[in-house]
Amino acid sequence: MHWCLGIRGSGSTWVFNAVRKIALALAPDRPVVGPYIVRHAELPVLDDTAHLVIVKTHITDEAAATELSEHAQAIWISIRDPRDCVASLVQYHDLAFDTALRDVEQDARFCARFTTHPRARVLRYEAGFADDPTTLDRVAAGFGGVLAAADRARIFAETRRPAIEAFIGQLDKLPTAVRPDPNDLVDTVTQWHNHHANRTGEIGRWRRMLTQPQAAAIELRLGDCMNSLGYPTELVFG
Repeated sequence: MHWCLGIRGSGSTWVFNAVRKIALALAPDRPVVGPYIVRHAELPVLDDTAHLVIVKTHITDEAAATELSEHAQAIWISIRDPRDCVASLVQYHDLAFDTALRDVEQDARFCARFTTHPRARVLRYEAGFADDPTTLDRVAAGFGGVLAAADRARIFAETRRPAIEAFIGQLDKLPTAVRPDPNDLVDTVTQWHNHHANRTGEIGRWRRMLTQPQAAAIELRLGDCMNSLGYPTELVFG
């Protein structure tokens, strides 16, 4: 079982899909079970040997976190500057600032708990992991395998922004797509939502989008966590 854990707005859905695709390439005879989990009751059978189990979460309950951390062959943790994550949720999810800050704080603190796990692999958004082909090699190594050159090239092509945009553009035609609410359309297999479309991936957007008091509020709430994740604060603590 592989656990894909990330801060909202950190490229976590890209990671989930890359891990899924690599799992299928390395073991084509074993179907993938890849749910998005919020609570323990939703967990699949984690030691199911007939399937490759790839679980996606942001924050989850303690019972699920304990079981996932015990069973995971690898934990793929995507992180990003929380100030940019908040700005992204405000821009693309149309959330109020206070709601976005609450969600990002919960995610960031939860992710930070597992960065020192012996099987954790941290993927930093600012390092451009989604655009680096060696990320695919790193994921394959987490399975104990090596991607064939053709599979590596195919998966890299399938995870480029134009390919993702094209996939999201036809979500309404997929039998696996559902509407959690009237404005949200999501494919339950890939976890791509309609709000994932038209993203720019801008690094440092918080400087342009957030007011100084908003940025300071994030640093005040999350300064300790930001520094532990390698994102120095600038406004509150200097």
